[in-house]
Amino acid sequence: MTTRPPGERTPTEVWLSAKQQVIDHYEAVLSRNGPTARGMEWKDETSQRLRFSILADVCDLNGKSVHEVGAGAGQFCDYLEDQGICADYSGSDVSPAMVEAAQRLHPEVRFERRDILLEKPVETHDVVVSSGMFNVKLNGADAEWCSYVREAVRHMYQMCRVAIAFNGMSDFVDFRNDRLYYANAAELLDFCRHELSRYVTLRLDYPLYEYTIYVYRRPPRT
Repeated sequence: MTTRPPGERTPTEVWLSAKQQVIDHYEAVLSRNGPTARGMEWKDETSQRLRFSILADVCDLNGKSVHEVGAGAGQFCDYLEDQGICADYSGSDVSPAMVEAAQRLHPEVRFERRDILLEKPVETHDVVVSSGMFNVKLNGADAEWCSYVREAVRHMYQMCRVAIAFNGMSDFVDFRNDRLYYANAAELLDFCRHELSRYVTLRLDYPLYEYTIYVYRRPPRT
């Protein structure tokens, strides 16, 4: 049985200490900018939709149930509809204001306030995705935030039947904001293939300072 070094916090403890600050941060951005790309703290709609296109490439989403963790105002749902992708979409977020905005914009779609780290999933989905959920660490230490990210990815994988897709900010940058988390893509990919599944894909082939990782339960169809 392994013992945790004195003073080292569990991923859940790390998240609990930061959760309300993260919620307050995003709700302040939403209040300033409304339920837009900037209201989700993205630079613009063009870059946001590029992220969505990469997430949607995880597999053929037509006819599949797709759940978005950290859904914000639900713009990924709009992207799928705009692309003619017929998926059974649902979303969750820890922010009450985000869930309210998403439900107001998409009254026909199911959104819920849920913390995947603290609450067992009530159901599974074919595909589970997340965009930008791990970027803002505020005052958290990188090593501790890394442990939270890995635990959250584990929970996403437990929720899926086919695959998960998520993105992170690259550490290959020439400027850093101390309140953001720049995860090493190779290390996170290694975590996924050793602890979740050997069927993984790393996407670095798009012009943003980030990457996307797909993790599959079975070999993806080409």
